[in-house]
Amino acid sequence: MPPEVMTLGMWRIKPGQQEAFVSGWKRLGETFSRLPHPPGMGTLIQSTSDPTLFYSFGPWSSLTDIEAMRSNSEAQAAIAALKALCTEAVPGAYRVVARSP
Repeated sequence: MPPEVMTLGMWRIKPGQQEAFVSGWKRLGETFSRLPHPPGMGTLIQSTSDPTLFYSFGPWSSLTDIEAMRSNSEAQAAIAALKALCTEAVPGAYRVVARSP
């Protein structure tokens, strides 16, 4: 059964910090993999017209698992390190309501 909840984050990176952000995002994934209930594979995309704009998204088994990640101190430290590279960061949790072939 496919996951029913996803995280989606919008990240506006400070100019010149794109490589550091990508490296930090990969470290965040490593941190997530050590959680008791890790997410599925995450994806990071970068705008082709604005190199400072990134979105990340990934599936989770439950909203409870997302909430547990958000209360995990190691995960929060990794997220804070990413936010320090940003002028704007908007994380969120979303429920899957439809799929298309």
